[in-house]
Amino acid sequence: MMTFFRHRFAIAALALVVQWCGAQTNDIPGSAAETLQQAPPPRLNKFGLSYRMGMNISVDFKKLGGLQLSDPGPAVGSPYDRTYDNGYNRVDIAGNSGDLTWYWGYQNDLSHQGNTLSLQSESTPATATTGGDADAPQSGLELSYSREFTRGKHWRFCLEGALGYTRISIKDNQTLKYFVDRTSDSFALGSVVPPLPPYAGTFEGPGPLISSSLAPGDRSITRLADAATILGERTVDSDLFTIRLGPCLEFPVSRKFSVSLIGGLTLAVANTEFSFAETVLIADPVYDINLTSGNRSGSGSETEFLLGGYVGANLSYAISERINLVAGAIFQSAGEAVNNTEGKQSILDLGQSVIVSIGATYSF
Repeated sequence: MMTFFRHRFAIAALALVVQWCGAQTNDIPGSAAETLQQAPPPRLNKFGLSYRMGMNISVDFKKLGGLQLSDPGPAVGSPYDRTYDNGYNRVDIAGNSGDLTWYWGYQNDLSHQGNTLSLQSESTPATATTGGDADAPQSGLELSYSREFTRGKHWRFCLEGALGYTRISIKDNQTLKYFVDRTSDSFALGSVVPPLPPYAGTFEGPGPLISSSLAPGDRSITRLADAATILGERTVDSDLFTIRLGPCLEFPVSRKFSVSLIGGLTLAVANTEFSFAETVLIADPVYDINLTSGNRSGSGSETEFLLGGYVGANLSYAISERINLVAGAIFQSAGEAVNNTEGKQSILDLGQSVIVSIGATYSF
């Protein structure tokens, strides 16, 4: 009987010792139990703020130039009021009876060629093009948010959204050379000896009568290379707002560093202000013709909504448990923002933008 009670007492004492040892173990700092209790939950959300530098953003300026001060009329026929840069052949009070008119004039001896009067009308079309500097970086800011949805041993998958703003300012002040079309019309003088230039016949007359009609072969058109000069300045200022949305895949490469691959859709809103000032000059030394458009200027704004996409990569460095420094680059395509102002055109090209960014993120 005594042996039975001794065994029961030994078992109870052993249970008390085991319980006491377990309690003492839980009180030891850094123990496995404490580590399990204090392990923080994963931080699945992340806010970011970054400075963005956009490159390869360019502007094409189109429909530049354009000058024609005279109207030579159709290539054949009569009667027409025909004006030239060095004279005229117009309908007189008699309605050019017999295809003859005394309402004509010319400016210098270069127009008197044998038995004909040769008059010239010069024009250059508004089709010249130039481009703004695509290498100048454009500065902006971006606020981003990402949410982790799942992870593996060596990767994490999340969705990212970002709101960005970039101020774009591109200016071009190149002097352009462009072609000129010279229209030359020949009018038969008959037996008339032209009065010395400058001569200006009147509508009522009277005066020497010359032909007012053009037959096939009386007109020729010659293209003069670089005879027009386009002076001036063209400027585009744009407030560009972008929204990015897409997946991201993060690969931790060490305790401090990780690499992320990103891509998705871009929605852009471009509010573009286009202004220009230009003067067009035409110089034809063969006929001593010099024309000027005078100063032209204009400005206007347009808003375009653009849709595109992006792909890129980020490198992240953890400076604390919650704060990371991030640097990255993306290739972004968002199309073109077109602005038509007073006959001129600017095209802001966002189709091949490269955006370099540096900033920080906060995880929670």
